[in-house]
Amino acid sequence: MPPPPPRIRLFGPISINTNRVGAPKLACVLAALALRPGTPVAQTELIDRVWDGDPPDAVLNVLYSYVARLRTALKSVPGAAIRRAGSHGYVLDIEPRDIDLYAARALREEALTLSGSPALEVWRRACELAGDEALVGLSGQWADNTRAALAVERLELLTERYAAELDAGHHTAVLSDLAALSDAEPLVESLAELLMLAYYRSGRPADALTRFEAIRVRLRDELGADPSQRLRDLHLRILDQDPQLDAPTAPAPAPIQLPSDISGFTGRTAELKMLDEAADVAPLAAVVGPGGAGKTALAVRWGHSSVERFPGGLLYVNLRGFDEGEIVAPREALSRLLVAMNMPGQAVPEDVDAAADLFRSVTADSGVLVILDNARSAEQVRPLLPGAGCFTIVTSRDRLTGLIALNDARLVPVGTLGTNESVQLLARILGPEQVQLEQAAVQRLAELCGQLALALRIAAAHIIGEPSLRIADYVAELERRDRLDVLTVDGDPAAAVTANLAMSYRVLDDDARELFARLGSLPGEDFAEELIVAVSGRPEADTLRALRRLVAAHLVEQHRARRYRMHDLVRLYAARAGAQDLSADDRATGIDRFIEWHHDRAYRENTDEETNIFVACEALQDHPNLWRLVFALRSTLNEARFVGRLRQHAEVATQRAAESGDELGQFRMMSMKANLHRKAGDTANAIELGTRALAVAGTLTHREQTAAGGNLGIYLVDHGDLTGAAAAMTRALDLAIASGNTRSQQIFTSTAVRTLVHLGRFDEGTAYLRSAEAIAGDGLPLLHRIGYEVGAAELQLGAGEFDRALETIDAALAVARQQSHPYTDMWCLNVRGRIHRAAGRPEQARDSFAEELRLARVRKLFSYEPESQCDLADALVELGDHRWAAELLAQARRNWPDLPRGSQAFLELVQAGVHNGLAEYDAALAHATVAADIFAAMPWPARHELALLALADAHAGLGDTETAREHRALADQIAAPINRLRRRRG
Repeated sequence: MPPPPPRIRLFGPISINTNRVGAPKLACVLAALALRPGTPVAQTELIDRVWDGDPPDAVLNVLYSYVARLRTALKSVPGAAIRRAGSHGYVLDIEPRDIDLYAARALREEALTLSGSPALEVWRRACELAGDEALVGLSGQWADNTRAALAVERLELLTERYAAELDAGHHTAVLSDLAALSDAEPLVESLAELLMLAYYRSGRPADALTRFEAIRVRLRDELGADPSQRLRDLHLRILDQDPQLDAPTAPAPAPIQLPSDISGFTGRTAELKMLDEAADVAPLAAVVGPGGAGKTALAVRWGHSSVERFPGGLLYVNLRGFDEGEIVAPREALSRLLVAMNMPGQAVPEDVDAAADLFRSVTADSGVLVILDNARSAEQVRPLLPGAGCFTIVTSRDRLTGLIALNDARLVPVGTLGTNESVQLLARILGPEQVQLEQAAVQRLAELCGQLALALRIAAAHIIGEPSLRIADYVAELERRDRLDVLTVDGDPAAAVTANLAMSYRVLDDDARELFARLGSLPGEDFAEELIVAVSGRPEADTLRALRRLVAAHLVEQHRARRYRMHDLVRLYAARAGAQDLSADDRATGIDRFIEWHHDRAYRENTDEETNIFVACEALQDHPNLWRLVFALRSTLNEARFVGRLRQHAEVATQRAAESGDELGQFRMMSMKANLHRKAGDTANAIELGTRALAVAGTLTHREQTAAGGNLGIYLVDHGDLTGAAAAMTRALDLAIASGNTRSQQIFTSTAVRTLVHLGRFDEGTAYLRSAEAIAGDGLPLLHRIGYEVGAAELQLGAGEFDRALETIDAALAVARQQSHPYTDMWCLNVRGRIHRAAGRPEQARDSFAEELRLARVRKLFSYEPESQCDLADALVELGDHRWAAELLAQARRNWPDLPRGSQAFLELVQAGVHNGLAEYDAALAHATVAADIFAAMPWPARHELALLALADAHAGLGDTETAREHRALADQIAAPINRLRRRRG
């Protein structure tokens, strides 16, 4: 709780307890004493300060009256008083914290010892106390000098506070206040530095550069000085887009992934204590025991009770080590763990060892708890262990002796519950009254359930579900089924669980029993509610009633909103029930419905279903419609995640489609494999497969033919064959228009228009764009609407209509910034920068490209960085900043060696510009030659012209004026048709 506010205020009008001391000279006496609390102030000094060297005749009497009035006013301040100091002075006795100046100073010292949010709160309180000018209303030389000194101190305090705000990432929130303060103090470089940084971090680098120019001019004109080295360095770093200037990212909330705590958790005191002790001395604990004993419940309970021990978060992965299907591979588990730690999915290495190294690095010293549930073996676990300073709990039916021997795991064995614990568990679920009435039956029930937690819970759910059923009746039925021989501590308790599950299954109504069997026939880790309805084949209301019955019987758990799962043993029993009680046709129908449900959602984000689809692809490898499942992973492919696994599944799905004569399936998988090659930078194989897909599409509908042609055009663009790309895309668009396929027309129009612009075919591009705009209604997706605006701007840019192009792209950019798509605003910024560059405005081009690059880095859209770096470097070359341009190009070459051919040629062109600017003409000649050859082959006339001009500059620099003249003439020859088209369009 913050302390009470100071009683005496020196900032603003002089006041006591918010009551202003009205008379200026009375206020001056108080100020002179309050500035030196506890220290005597001589009468002569007071008189000089109050009357400024011109006291009245009876000055002592007036001073005495002022002191008397102040003593009366100070009675409202506990512990405060003015007393005589000897015979010729006065002293103000008061706690310094009761004076705002000293309170602010104390808060400043406190803030310097703190960090983070606590420090920032103290800085704000200090600045609130010093919120106004000091000694308002006082005049005279002493007051003026003191006010000026306190103004400097106040300015330093505000500067320190705003620096802390920026360190906390609050640049946007303080921007207007910081700008106002800097405007009031235009020559204070520390404020200008903070304001420039705030502008830059708020996405306004141009304003930051403008502020630097303003203070530079003012310092020169008014003081005849230059900005400090520190301010000049900041200016250069802003121009360089130094990543270290980016705002500190607010730490993401620590992940809490644990399943819900088990209600009615009973006993396990010794095991919980063992986990406490293990966490103090070891990196991991192995919680081992038979299936259904409650290992997961124990780990989850301990995790929930130990949240404060793990500030880095609580991670959980079910490794499915004892499922009938595929276990979770280490690479998949690492991807989930790293994504939970805010690592983008596409940044997770495909190599298991590299991903494991990354996970250890990310978690090192972060204080994370990792629960690896249902592990099959130590080998499955080892790659998933976090870095130092974390703790891991592994649960398994295996003893995991390898982890104990080699990884310093502490063993926490979990057997069956004790008799008393079993009775307590039943009492918590059934109620103490019923248990008290049937004590003997309860004891017997615990024995029949093998004191296994899962079996006890299922038995209790049966009894609760049938109010007329006594515990003794249920016990009698269990005894008749003769399952006791398998309920031993050292044996496998699955049969006991099976007996209980069979009882649960038998008492279900027909709809619930059928639904349970159908769910057991499906692959995957959990089920969406919509999927359950789809596979049931029954009305939604009936299916949801049956689902609620399964939840009530503890056979299905709702672990998230509208998502359900089964315990692994329950899942095994459900699979057996499906095999026994459903016909082969019924099971096949359920699988078909499962596949179709996923296939119908192929164009949606499938984050929640991705793992289930991968599991299903493994389980259904022999299914003829496997391709429809693989196709449902489109968003995974678009984000370039799990590329290796996708390729394997696509290959198998292609074989199945071929075996069944499914031409549509073969086409879809060829297209997916082509895109997989494109994502890997292998454009040659992408084109080969894309061409084959186009041939297969010839036997299908216009929709597949359009998609195949458009996709092939995209692969050809990446490969550098613009002529071939334009031919493929225009054929696809012509077919889409003729067949009324508006969706494909929307998808491919903007890419086709840009390709035609590069070829100088403006009229064709305009015609396709107008055709697309003509069918665009209110329902047009925003992405395509922005794409049309970008296409229009590209056409205007290509035609030399720079002002119109800028107006068009600015409108598109404004729309893009209002929605959350990850790259539409970057797309617009790129076009905007190229418009400025072509119009001869390199400063504005630099700012647009710099902002595009900043967004790519902030959003971790790594594939967008190289093009942004090349464009920014091109603008910097024009501005003469060859050093930073060269560094940007080196980064692009180092990080993205497999750029598309056109991008590679542009990089060579800009590199030639760097070397020409540095008078390194031999190197410029080499790079410009590569660029010219590629642009000529594509062909890309506008850039071929630029490459020829770069060649001309290099030859001229080497003294070969004749060759330089020839290259310029050829460049003019290439530019002539484009210029004629521009004049005609104008």
